Amino acid sequence: MGSADLMPRNLDTRVELLVPVRSEPLRRDLEETLERCLADDTFAWELRPDSTWERRRGGKRSVHRELMESALERASAE
Repeated sequence: MGSADLMPRNLDTRVELLVPVRSEPLRRDLEETLERCLADDTFAWELRPDSTWERRRGGKRSVHRELMESALERASAE
C-alpha cells in the first residue's frame, strides 16, 4: 500500500512510504473501503468529453456516510 502519486516531483521534497499489507482481515477492509470510494455517487464528479467536470446528481451512495456508520458500529461493539 502506498501513494498513487509516486512521481519525481513528489519524491524529491518529501518521504513516501510503501508497505505490504499481509493481514487478510486488513486487506479485506482496505478492498471494501476502496470499493466504497469507487461506488460513491454522492460526492463524485465526471469528466465530460469537452474536458470540463460535472458533479453527479441524485446519488444514493456516500462513502463518508458509510464509513461513519461502519465506525459507529465497530465502536458500539467494543
